Amino acid sequence: MKFLAVVAALSSFAAAGTVGERSAYECTPGTYQCLDQSGWQVCDVSGKWVFAGNCPPKTVCRFYEPSKSPYCIPHDPGYSH
Repeated sequence: MKFLAVVAALSSFAAAGTVGERSAYECTPGTYQCLDQSGWQVCDVSGKWVFAGNCPPKTVCRFYEPSKSPYCIPHDPGYSH
């Protein structure tokens, strides 16, 4: 009976470790963000931001919230983000 209590206690610690690992993510896997105005990043399966691409010349990266996607659009000097 004591053995089962020990196993139950250890499994609760293992579950708590999993929750802590999730909070260590920098981002949610599968999401995007503009790196700066010149390109964008994607969140990989380990929760880390990785480079995903550069915008073409004379364009800037803008994140479109409704679709949760980055887009390269023509540079507009009058636009402030």
